[in-house]
Amino acid sequence: MRMEKIPLVKIVIKGHIVWQGDHPIAAGAQKVKFILPIRLMKLTPLIQGFVDCLESSLPAKASNKWEVNAMQSIMGKAFAPFGLAEGQTFAEYDLIYVHDNMLFWGARNVDGRGFDTEENRPTNLQIPLVRQN
Repeated sequence: MRMEKIPLVKIVIKGHIVWQGDHPIAAGAQKVKFILPIRLMKLTPLIQGFVDCLESSLPAKASNKWEVNAMQSIMGKAFAPFGLAEGQTFAEYDLIYVHDNMLFWGARNVDGRGFDTEENRPTNLQIPLVRQN
């Protein structure tokens, strides 16, 4: 069976990285905290099925309906799919490691915990992103 790749959503995230020192996973790895201020995270659903999923997760009083190819800001709003409460600024404790033109982020915790606290910061590396020239 051949699996078809279908883009679901385009996400635009703008924020800040706070460098917090060495991470013990590898020489040169750094602890970081990503901070996403209010109104700097936007989603554009690319297919109707994803729109339907978003609509089903919104509170009944939500004013803006989701539409295919229509970008919306989610920051400052309650957004259950990302675990955001109304007015909340999103932050994650992660790690960054660069080696031989490869960028590594922290691997997600196998038990599903987010990176919302220092204690939940990842302790393993994900598969790297490779820079294309």
